[in-house]
Amino acid sequence: MRKFSGQRERLAKIAGETLSAIENGSYMLGTSAYRLAPAVAAMTQNTIFEAASTPLANWQHRTSHVTAHTTRTSFAISEVSTLVAVRKLAQDPAATVGALNFASAKHPGGGFLTGAQAQEESLARSSTLYCSLTCPVGAQFYAEHKEPGYYSHAMLWSPGVLFFRSDDGGWLPPVAAGVLTSAAVNAGAVKQRLAENEHAEADGRIEACMHERMARILALFERQGSTHVVLGSFGTGVFKNDVSTIAKLWADLLGPNQRFENSFRHVEFAILGRETFEVFKAGFERRCGQLWARIPA
Repeated sequence: MRKFSGQRERLAKIAGETLSAIENGSYMLGTSAYRLAPAVAAMTQNTIFEAASTPLANWQHRTSHVTAHTTRTSFAISEVSTLVAVRKLAQDPAATVGALNFASAKHPGGGFLTGAQAQEESLARSSTLYCSLTCPVGAQFYAEHKEPGYYSHAMLWSPGVLFFRSDDGGWLPPVAAGVLTSAAVNAGAVKQRLAENEHAEADGRIEACMHERMARILALFERQGSTHVVLGSFGTGVFKNDVSTIAKLWADLLGPNQRFENSFRHVEFAILGRETFEVFKAGFERRCGQLWARIPA
């Protein structure tokens, strides 16, 4: 393994330990042994690739077997990691938890093997997800992203991913969640190739593309029966999408009188970083308020 210094070396070591546990088929926590092999086999066998041409392109209409919940979706915007949010929601025995993986379009798990630190890397080094991303079905996802920067609406569904490590690398009893892998538009890369006076037009196309992608994400969670969904400030890190815009788009899909209103029992936005958290929270609440105001009394 390549050598790194400081934090990267520590995170790369955690990633290596996780993969070793998966390869061994189990791990020890105190005097308890937890098996991983059966869940990994089931997950890889049932990984689903959704091409850009999927029927989910017709997300505007619920499929016949999907109905909205009779109670309103509850929302939480929390300054926690996706790992923390997944583990919290999984404590409810009635919950079917799904989590969004903010994916690299090119590299399974992003740079987690070399100690990189972002949302996908955190998931990959703390769970069995990497096995799904690298199985033959998972490989189709990375072959799909042919348009530079915009990538593709393709997605992966990884059922029954076991999460068994904490953010700091501690070992924990496993909890299961479905993971949806999607790559956001790389807004920074798109605009880097354009002249300054072309940025405004690009912003419009990026927003439209992200709206479509995020709608398909929700449609896949809905189709897979997720009741409790962990989302976040999708693509606003190194991909440089605007935080307020992403918050508004989630509200436009999940808010009052919108397509995915009450599709889920609970939606948790897990967001790290105080500034991102505050901007996202303000943007989401502001847009939901605007949507409520449009509903006739």
